[in-house]
Amino acid sequence: MADIKLSGIRKSYGSSEVLHGIDIDVKDGEFVVFVGPSGCGKSTLLRLIAGLETISDGELQIAGQKVNDLTPSQRKIAMVFQSYALYPHMTVYQNMAFGLTLGKKGPLGGLLGGGENKKMIEEKVHKAAASLKLEPLLKRYPRELSGGQRQRVAIGRAIVRDPNVFLFDEPLSNLDAALRVNTRLEIARLHQELEATIIYVTHDQVEAMTLADKIVVLNDGYVAQCGTPLELYHQPANKFVAGFIGSPSMNFLEATVTDIGPEDIEVVLSSGKVKVRLPVLPGDLALDARVSIGIRPEHLQEGSGEVFRMSSRVKVVEQLGEASYLYLENGEDDPFCNEPFCVKTNGHSSIRTGDSVDICAALSAVHVFNASGIALTRTTTDSRYIAPRRA
Repeated sequence: MADIKLSGIRKSYGSSEVLHGIDIDVKDGEFVVFVGPSGCGKSTLLRLIAGLETISDGELQIAGQKVNDLTPSQRKIAMVFQSYALYPHMTVYQNMAFGLTLGKKGPLGGLLGGGENKKMIEEKVHKAAASLKLEPLLKRYPRELSGGQRQRVAIGRAIVRDPNVFLFDEPLSNLDAALRVNTRLEIARLHQELEATIIYVTHDQVEAMTLADKIVVLNDGYVAQCGTPLELYHQPANKFVAGFIGSPSMNFLEATVTDIGPEDIEVVLSSGKVKVRLPVLPGDLALDARVSIGIRPEHLQEGSGEVFRMSSRVKVVEQLGEASYLYLENGEDDPFCNEPFCVKTNGHSSIRTGDSVDICAALSAVHVFNASGIALTRTTTDSRYIAPRRA
């Protein structure tokens, strides 16, 4: 396998630049996921690595070699597409073997030219088919397969080529929920077995969190943050990452700074109902500065205590069985102008639409972002609480 290094990668279409100086290091054997909203540039970046698009500026290295000017076939990569891209007139076996039969040079070239090559190809196809549970399907055609089976064939076709790098472009987006889970587990298992370098593009942050060794969050052609799944979840660098990672997404409340200490700040929510001291380094904040307070739904609970707390009225209740989601008025002048405030509670909750509830959270679970959306550094990583007080 191989490591990958992207240095100052830019991509322009005419006068419009869509990628703005991307710097990413992918280690040998690492599973890296590019994630972000539609139009953020993640698929374009993958196509640049594959050689399907030309790089406008910057340098791309695979296994220490600059590959900017190499063709896709010369980069020794294999790509799995969202649309499967199987040949309908070929069997599963033929689809998986096809990439090994092309070309006249090399030990795997020219299927028609010799028994030794044919035997090698058969061994590779059957080994990949066994790992993907495709052996009973090798004589079938794509039209005779389910969506999940077709995707496994596309993955198998990539495996038999022994590439340096596997590239996946939203491979599960065409599958239903159950098949997505099963295929995701198959991809995770294959990564462990092959110890392969994988770059995986998705808009589904659940896939990103469960599969990745490292996540690269892209936004508007820039890298918003890069780190392990738990780093991005617990320590988002900015408001965009905080809101994108997590399901349901993080709640945000607007507040104003009313006092600044050496290692904490006091804020009052825009509703004027809650004043609280938060253990963060204030940086360049000034009195009366606007900040955003972020709290994840799963870090909130019913009740009150010596922690961040507020009261609100329930607008909508979603009951999922194992959990219930309470959507509350967020205290702003127009609660539904933006996103309502979400609380994840247990599935046995008796709260109904229209009820008033008290909710609270440990201050260690509260995130603070300045007016530019940059996270303010916490002063502690322990679980100490600081009691708030009402305004």
